[in-house]
Amino acid sequence: MEIKDIISIFPDAHLQPTPNPDEAYLSIPIAAQWLTVPRAQLTPRETALLQLMADKATPTKTANDHVWFRRLFLGEKVSPQDLEERRIRIIQINLVSHDSSIPVDNWIDAFKTMFKRPFVDTFLVNSHEAIAIEQLGSKIYDNDNFLGISQALDSDFYCSSKIYIGQYWQDDNAIEKLFANERNLFKFQLQQNTSDRLFSISNSILKYYFKMRLSQDPLILKSNPELFSMPDAKKTITTLYQNGGNVSITAKKMFLHRNTLQYRIKKFQETTGFNLKNMDDLLFCYLLTFQ
Repeated sequence: MEIKDIISIFPDAHLQPTPNPDEAYLSIPIAAQWLTVPRAQLTPRETALLQLMADKATPTKTANDHVWFRRLFLGEKVSPQDLEERRIRIIQINLVSHDSSIPVDNWIDAFKTMFKRPFVDTFLVNSHEAIAIEQLGSKIYDNDNFLGISQALDSDFYCSSKIYIGQYWQDDNAIEKLFANERNLFKFQLQQNTSDRLFSISNSILKYYFKMRLSQDPLILKSNPELFSMPDAKKTITTLYQNGGNVSITAKKMFLHRNTLQYRIKKFQETTGFNLKNMDDLLFCYLLTFQ
């Protein structure tokens, strides 16, 4: 496709000798110049297609060429004077492509365009795993943001993605060990083969340590069958815990009358001795749902 054809499709696109530093514009190298297009006018698929048309004069970096790959996976240290005073979080992405004709790095390229501030670094670890390093800024993307972005990109690129959103940590030489622990949590969650798409320390660490340390404790093994012999006990406990023990919200989420849920909680206490209105009891029972 000729440059004039691209501009006819995107009338606000234009060529200039240098890339546009404004984050609101996509800049790609074409014919020794830079084609710039307002990002607001582009869908994720259009962004990825334009990037595929970019001149590839510079070979694509392998993972080992990335300093952050060497820091996180190979233990490379950075001298104290070269460390920046900043907080970063590590976003882990697991991708399964359902169309072999679409490289998974197209998904990653489009993913980068969805954020106002450029990532510190992004790279593919292998054919289905990617890492994005995000610096803490004024705009913090929450789970709903990540869910919307991943769903849109999965639809566009015929992929299935799961994402682990790391905590913000100080950028120092302790980051490798923190990442190793976050990576273990993500691997564990992927092994659970659930329909969940987003993971973090808050929805992973309890389940992880329960499985690793507590699941075979005799007190746990004895308590489990006695608690969940009641119909809908597991669903009730899980929904109640996820809503902070709020009975009214839980009843709405379960499509129950509030009095019906109150009756279930009372019956559960009479049968097991655990009062689900008490947060200690609720937490213990919630841990048992991981069995």
